[in-house]
Amino acid sequence: MERLIEIAGAGPAGIVAAINLSKAGYDVTVYDENPDAGHRFHGDFQGIENWSSHEDAADLLKRIGILVKPGADFIFQPYKKITVFDSNLNMTVVRCERPFFYLVERGTGPGSLDSMLLKACLDAGAKVVFNKKVDMLKRGGIVGIGPKAADAVARGIIFNTTMEDTAAVILDDRLAPKGYAYLLIHGGKGTIAACIFREFKREKECFERTLQAFQRVFPAVNIKGAKEFGGYGNFFFGKPVFENGKYYVGEAAGLQDCLWGFGMRYAMASGYLAAKSIIEGIDYASLLKKELLPMQRTALVNRFLFERLGNKGYAYFIRRFSSGNPVEELRRHYNPSFFKPLLYPIAAWRYKSRLIDKGCHAGDCACVWCRCGSKENPC
Repeated sequence: MERLIEIAGAGPAGIVAAINLSKAGYDVTVYDENPDAGHRFHGDFQGIENWSSHEDAADLLKRIGILVKPGADFIFQPYKKITVFDSNLNMTVVRCERPFFYLVERGTGPGSLDSMLLKACLDAGAKVVFNKKVDMLKRGGIVGIGPKAADAVARGIIFNTTMEDTAAVILDDRLAPKGYAYLLIHGGKGTIAACIFREFKREKECFERTLQAFQRVFPAVNIKGAKEFGGYGNFFFGKPVFENGKYYVGEAAGLQDCLWGFGMRYAMASGYLAAKSIIEGIDYASLLKKELLPMQRTALVNRFLFERLGNKGYAYFIRRFSSGNPVEELRRHYNPSFFKPLLYPIAAWRYKSRLIDKGCHAGDCACVWCRCGSKENPC
């Protein structure tokens, strides 16, 4: 059996795969074209969602080989309260006994998720080589190179503040077309951003409106030392997840939450499943079909329905979301039902990713991301 494994991409998906393979005795090398893990992020706060599964996100991390030690060296903060605003800035405070999400920091800093995962990877015995782009995996391996196109765009700021810890969302197409605006504050640091799914040319205007709206509803959000950031996510379907010895994980496999872009859970779980496939000799596509693909398809149907709501529909959604058990309500929407598979063909037909797959998909292609036949890569 081949014990040498190469991984392209040091994001959460590739690193989780490396951790599990190294613990199983494989000789693992991870390559990344950037100078450090988390390089494309900026210290902004994000959330690992905790509503799509009965398994708590903290338990998931333990199951996939990550020992969670939140504290000074790793921010992993549960949030059980979210303040939600409609387009008229009517406020609804939503609480739940179970955390809605776990706040993490993304980037190269010492408290970030990316730095924690990198340390765990090195401690497990894997080698990580930065500043090296890998275009070919001739022996096969794992591809976790992140998004290849922008199907959702985030623009925002990170800043210092004296405001108390807060999680807030605004649903308003004037601020974030077919998406959402959010505010996250933890330990004197904050993130404000607009996550938009349409009208990308308006991203600057959308963020300015978002900033004004949050300053209006939270006068205490004093902003100091603001730094701008931007990011994007990619959702696509139909590309093989295993091809010519290569296992595609995370956004390189199109594995994302098509509704709101909470993709970290998808990424880390897919990295674990790729490692499990190699270690146990189980078909990777079958593992994804069982554990992740049904939720991804449901998320696409959710995106199809959400885009038809508009501001009045968002207000109705907020009322439904805030009644009863909010986490259970979200879980019900995020998981397959009798009704949503019937809508999937329509949602898939209407959805068009900005990613155009020009791969040859030939049986002997060793490209990490196939460009065979292009001028840059005429092989």
